Amino acid sequence: MEIQKRGGKAVNEEKTSTKESEEILIALDQVEQTIEVMCDTLVRLKEKVNMHLGNVDEYSEKLAQMSLEESVAPKKTMH
Repeated sequence: MEIQKRGGKAVNEEKTSTKESEEILIALDQVEQTIEVMCDTLVRLKEKVNMHLGNVDEYSEKLAQMSLEESVAPKKTMH
């Protein structure tokens, strides 16, 4: 009788261990998916920031060019 109780306990512990292992694998898969989404989001954000910086540089160059042209160009005089 004692051996059957021990055997049954071992089977229950093995089932519990297997279920816990499956739950851990599911949780790890969810974490992996979350990290993939976050990485994709960061890549897109980085691309947008780079585009914005490019636009700022382009705007700054145009502004500097206009300012230079205004300072060099002869002033119109009104009579």
